[in-house]
Amino acid sequence: MSQWKPGQILQLETENYRLRSLTAADATDTYVSWWNDAEVQDGLGQKPRHWGRREALRHIGNFDNRQRFHLGIFPGEEALPIGFIAIFLESAGCAKTNTVIGNKAYWGRRVVLEVRARVLRFLFEDLRVFKVHGQVDGRNFASVFNYKAQGFTCEGVLRQHAVGPDGNRRDLLNFGLLREEWIAAQDQ
Repeated sequence: MSQWKPGQILQLETENYRLRSLTAADATDTYVSWWNDAEVQDGLGQKPRHWGRREALRHIGNFDNRQRFHLGIFPGEEALPIGFIAIFLESAGCAKTNTVIGNKAYWGRRVVLEVRARVLRFLFEDLRVFKVHGQVDGRNFASVFNYKAQGFTCEGVLRQHAVGPDGNRRDLLNFGLLREEWIAAQDQ
């Protein structure tokens, strides 16, 4: 169990990464660059945002560490994050998550699997959520793989529901994991 209290900065650790609520000090050029990088944004089904520090500060300020969390992913003791996980607590005991690895040197290195496993433990054990879910662009094969690898079920496909940065229609896939499924997987 974590010692975190609502409204406080949330800090979680894995074997290789630290997760910490992002603050205004984290609105660095590196962080801003992820929102403006076409390749990173394409994975989200978005166009580059053309953000500056002001937009990044506003975005980080939207997270209250009560119902909305924006956790930076920090390798070891490094000062700069390589990505982030956003968590949105919803009614009926559900939580929506979204993970972005902005530093491309970490793509394909199983970062998402390691850090999301820790976030799932926090959500299911500490916050006692009933279900964790996420939505992903159907062409983001790495995200689809990661959801399936962690036992999430594809609960539905919104066919041609979004327009990607290339102007073409794209499917959105909805994934969900129930607490009871997560517990059963931990027991194995």
